[in-house]
Amino acid sequence: MVTIDKIVTHHVSIPFERPLQTGNHIYQDLENVLIEIHAGGRVGIGYAFNFAFRQAAAIRLIVEDLAQPLVGKTIADRRAHALAMWRQLNFIGQTGPSAMAMSVVDTALWDLFAQSLATPLHRLLGSVRSQIELYPTGGFLADPIEAVIEEVERHRAAGFRRCKIKVGRPGWQIDVARAGKLRAAVGDDFGIMIDANQAWSVADAIAAGRHFQDLGVCWYEEPVSVYDVAGTARVADALDMPVAAGESVFTRYGHLELLDGKACDVLMPNLMRCGGPTEFMEVGALAAARQVPVSSHTFTEISAHLVAAMPNATFCEYLPGWWEKLFNEEPKIVGGMFHLPERPGLGLSFSREIIERYGSHG
Repeated sequence: MVTIDKIVTHHVSIPFERPLQTGNHIYQDLENVLIEIHAGGRVGIGYAFNFAFRQAAAIRLIVEDLAQPLVGKTIADRRAHALAMWRQLNFIGQTGPSAMAMSVVDTALWDLFAQSLATPLHRLLGSVRSQIELYPTGGFLADPIEAVIEEVERHRAAGFRRCKIKVGRPGWQIDVARAGKLRAAVGDDFGIMIDANQAWSVADAIAAGRHFQDLGVCWYEEPVSVYDVAGTARVADALDMPVAAGESVFTRYGHLELLDGKACDVLMPNLMRCGGPTEFMEVGALAAARQVPVSSHTFTEISAHLVAAMPNATFCEYLPGWWEKLFNEEPKIVGGMFHLPERPGLGLSFSREIIERYGSHG
């Protein structure tokens, strides 16, 4: 049996080219917590991210605390390792930074196990497709609408069939006007998706939503606080366009609350907030049992392996330029479709150049 030899972690801070504004935040830097688990000459990887240096440093500490007890243990016991991490975090809880740290370790363990079988992770999980449609996310609030239109047109020229832009200003009428200008520019045959990042009240979300659906918007993401499950359900019930939620809740239990509350038409789990592939696949099964489609949030190069094994999955989110430089391997994206790699495991390795250039060595 292959056993774990060594654990290595990194904290890599990559500055954005410009500040990115959503309905709740302004992002300056992309803070990444990486792990490399060595076993039998192979290296399994995982990562989590946020936008605050000290918070990422705290996640890294939890990652190391969870991973070090795995040294000397077999990589095949993935479920046992996941349960051990869950129990280890019982006192402080398994959500927030705990879930993110679990995800980093759990992802690397799945990567290692698939590598040991010389098979891609998506095939190990039972993939039902070899490619996944992507939608790019952009159009941040501080970007002039002319720049947003140029950005979307570039994506359309590259073969993407839909794009997501940010909304969520206190005065929602400005966002409706921007969406109207975008619709006029791209025409009716291109999908416009919007993300409010939980910025609005239920009343404002419904009022704005009626205007958005008149513009043919095909996706309304996190219109209100995810903690207001009943309010999110009210928005979904009041509108004809699909409401998406799930990226901001943790583990299967947070997603179960959304599903049982009939709060969304599309469930969009986030790998690190789920707690890793083990829990992500449980979330997909819960959604399938309720006939709710799944569309993953971020982590394109990893989540694609997981949603490929979900018959009820639709799209993967893609944030151009955010993480490509983190890996040695380039994703194969053709005509808006992500082609799943046939390399063993995730088929990814971290760039030593980027780690050396942007890594925190403290």
